[in-house]
Amino acid sequence: MGNHFFIMYFIAFLSCLSFVQHTDAQNNTDINLMVKNLLDQDFKTYDIHYRDSILVNANLKNLIRCADNHNDSALFFADQAIVLAKEAGLISMISIALEGKGQFLMKKENFGAATSCFLNALRIEEKVNNLKRTADLNDHLGAIYFYQEIFGKALEFHEKALSIYQDLKDSLNIAKTLMHLGSLHLSREYCETRTEEQIQKDCIDAMGYYNRSLDLYKQKNDPDGIARLNTNIGMAYNRMGKPDIALGFVEKSLSFYRKNNNTQDLSTSLFNISKIYNRLLKYDEALLCLKEANDICLQEHLTEGIQFLYEVIAQTYYNLKDYKNSRDFYVKYMIVRDSVYNNEKSKQIFELETKYQTEKKQREIEQLTYIKQQRTQVIYILIVTILIAILVGWMYFRNITNKRIIADQQLEIKEQQLLELEKERQLIAAKSVLQGEEAERSRLAGDLHDGLGGLLTGVKFKLSSMKENAIITSENLANFNHALNLLDTSITELRRVAHNMMPETLMHFGLKTALMDFIHQVSPEESPILSFSSFGEDLRFSKELEVTIYRITQELITNAIKHAQAENIDIQLFTEPDRICVQVVDNGVGFDRDRLDSTKKGHGLKNIQDRATAFNGRFEILSQPGKGSESTIEFLIS
Repeated sequence: MGNHFFIMYFIAFLSCLSFVQHTDAQNNTDINLMVKNLLDQDFKTYDIHYRDSILVNANLKNLIRCADNHNDSALFFADQAIVLAKEAGLISMISIALEGKGQFLMKKENFGAATSCFLNALRIEEKVNNLKRTADLNDHLGAIYFYQEIFGKALEFHEKALSIYQDLKDSLNIAKTLMHLGSLHLSREYCETRTEEQIQKDCIDAMGYYNRSLDLYKQKNDPDGIARLNTNIGMAYNRMGKPDIALGFVEKSLSFYRKNNNTQDLSTSLFNISKIYNRLLKYDEALLCLKEANDICLQEHLTEGIQFLYEVIAQTYYNLKDYKNSRDFYVKYMIVRDSVYNNEKSKQIFELETKYQTEKKQREIEQLTYIKQQRTQVIYILIVTILIAILVGWMYFRNITNKRIIADQQLEIKEQQLLELEKERQLIAAKSVLQGEEAERSRLAGDLHDGLGGLLTGVKFKLSSMKENAIITSENLANFNHALNLLDTSITELRRVAHNMMPETLMHFGLKTALMDFIHQVSPEESPILSFSSFGEDLRFSKELEVTIYRITQELITNAIKHAQAENIDIQLFTEPDRICVQVVDNGVGFDRDRLDSTKKGHGLKNIQDRATAFNGRFEILSQPGKGSESTIEFLIS
């Protein structure tokens, strides 16, 4: 079943791929034909309808919004704007929509389609003689060729743009284009084979453009432009072998971008300053800058040109003799650099430029494009095959991992079951000990009360009868009476001990009566004042549970009387069919339980906790120094 799924997925993927490529090609052909037909007309005035203009503007706004968010819906809104503008005769808006679509495609590095959009927009603006937009579009085309490192074409379009801006006396755009020309000359060695002398001349030419641009930006008080120029001038000095001077310029722009939280330009400045640190042999500082730039690119999804960042990181690790990381980043650099898309985009641009320059070669270019698409399909097939192989491997690995996780979980469950059994065994053992203890208490109480108590009572009766029948001197009579009093006291104490060991009131009348009896016995004449309250029905529970609650309450009341130094001790009993709870609250000195060591607290609290645990009960003490304490025991009746 899994193999059938992969085959179906593979066929569906190829079908979608062919459909998308055919759709894109057809869409570009339709736009080219539409613009050609428009250019063949003599459009000077049109009947512009307000509603049509609103609809087109709405799509243009959506285009800008989606483009800023890198959302592919930008292409849909661009095409909608083009269609609506054509139907309404809004020629200038067709050009604007084409420009917006081209800028979005540039961000996606689809330079072929972007070039087509800019060229069609340029045709329209040249036809209507809109100089400002003609210059803008020439500058965009220069940027496309600059990204592709095609020096001649980039220089041609940038110079056209500069000439028009100068005629219009547009200072800011003149400064921008001069900066583009400076960057183009500074990067010329990557476009063409250049000697070291030629490179130095290129740097001097670039500095000339940069300085002219910087003067204009300073006149216009444009801090963004000044920051970009500082970075570019720094890189020119670095390329000229003057890294010390270069460092000061780039640090200015770096500080500006940090202050304004401009992450994209900040990553570029960090990349550039790392090159300066490398030239200064400060490899650790260079690596810190590169890592920060890489983090920004990953967080902000700035993937354009990231292969150059990987290349410099690899070289920096190599300089630090960290050959493993150097190798890893060089592999990343190679993968990005040699991607299929990057290998094909230069051919696409050249073909589209030829198509723009010579309409007669239209069929030949379409044939070449078709062949290229076929090659791309083959490459995509290979890529999909590799992806499927990776997916199968991943699923196999995941299956093994899941089995290991299940085995670990089963082992954990068994260990948990063993722990629960051990806990249950301990509870049964504790309960058995308590039951044995209570049974022994009950036996001793019976023996004391019925055995020794009976003997002492018999002795008292005998002595009393002897007193009545014997002749005793006055001296011996006092001693005899004292002996009888001592015997009465012993019998009373014996009965009290027997009662405490196993109170008869608990056995016969229940927990409430037994607690009232105990409180009455232990209440001091003065303080603390003991008060007892009962809530709920007068219910009876199992003998073992009632004895356990009675013993715990005894311990809590005794502790409060001995140690709390309280004025009032309040005992509350709550009885319900499925729950029984006792609270002992005092207003005494309290204590910090965390600081109460084991030598001070003895075995009292532990015995209480053990008794509560044996019957699955809950025991809790809340106390703070100077604020009294509140002890709670609670049992749920199942």
